[in-house]
Amino acid sequence: MNQPIAEKQQSVVGWIFGGMFTLIGVLFLVIGGFQLRQGLKTNDWPVTAGRIIESKIVEEKVSGSSGRRRTHSFDRKYTVNVRYSYEVNGQKFEGDRLRYGNESHDSRASANDEQLLYPPGKEVQVYYDPKTPHQSALIKGIGLSWLALALGLMGFVIGLSVMFHMARAKTAQIRSRYT
Repeated sequence: MNQPIAEKQQSVVGWIFGGMFTLIGVLFLVIGGFQLRQGLKTNDWPVTAGRIIESKIVEEKVSGSSGRRRTHSFDRKYTVNVRYSYEVNGQKFEGDRLRYGNESHDSRASANDEQLLYPPGKEVQVYYDPKTPHQSALIKGIGLSWLALALGLMGFVIGLSVMFHMARAKTAQIRSRYT
């Protein structure tokens, strides 16, 4: 007996949906895992003196699903971009990483508060990777790296659940043909 076209389309959509969620989940797991690993490594990094060269706030407008720009203040993200110089074993470096993990703020006020901590000319402590001193951060730890991991795990589990459900439905359908 042939499967009706609507049932086949539903099956294909289910597999695509499940596959996309699984792939996106894996992507978030990889990115979050890298950020988490790097953030945890900073806890063991040595520290050296540095100086802020530049500090600014970058505003990013978040688009809605329709592609139209929204104008509410909560539809913007603010990131504090810093550039700093530091020296390791007589070699000069420049860095621009505040921390590993999410660096954006939902409000300009919150970004302003963070930017005030890093005015140009201020001396700061720079944490650097002793194996690759050009890797550095001003704040050690994981930040919000765990959030990417959590979202990745959630997407991965949802995707696998949908695909498992699709496989069970297909198996039940095949079994019903032979019973």
